[in-house]
Amino acid sequence: MRFFLILAFVLVACGTSLYMTTSSFDNRRDHLASLEAEIAHQTEQSAILNAEWSYLSRPERVLTLSSDLLTLQPISTDRVLPLEAIPFRTNAFEAPKGSDNN
Repeated sequence: MRFFLILAFVLVACGTSLYMTTSSFDNRRDHLASLEAEIAHQTEQSAILNAEWSYLSRPERVLTLSSDLLTLQPISTDRVLPLEAIPFRTNAFEAPKGSDNN
C-alpha cells in the first residue's frame, strides 16, 4: 500500500512538472512569435520611411523648395575680403613682440 502511495506521488509530481514545462515552453514560443512579428513590422516600417525620405530629399525637389521658400541672393563682390584682411591668431606660447621676458 505504501509503495502505491509513493508511486502515485511520484507520478503526480512528474505529471505536474511536465505540465509546467510544456506550459512554459508554449508561452515562450508564443512570445518569440510575437517578437518576430514585431521585428517584421518594424523592418517594413523602416523600409517605408527610408523610401519616403529618399523621395522627399531628391536634389531637384530640394533645389525647387529652396529657390521658392528662401530669399537667398548671390554674394556681391564687395563682401569678399582678400586673404590679407583676415587677422590670424598668434601662438599662445610665444611672447608678444616688444615685451622683454629675458
